Amino acid sequence: MAKQYMVVNDDQILVDMELIFSAIRDADGDWEQVEQDLLDVMNTVQGMVDTSDDEDEE
Repeated sequence: MAKQYMVVNDDQILVDMELIFSAIRDADGDWEQVEQDLLDVMNTVQGMVDTSDDEDEE
């Protein structure tokens, strides 16, 4: 069975803990940078959803 690292719902992004801790290790423990990176991903995905919703309304 394939492993899911990220699941996107309408108002949530569920991220695998292993992915988060790996990102923190890769950032030399800079969890604040990883937090900002994840928030950026969330905002990007939300923007994509909003754009899709706008197109559906047309």
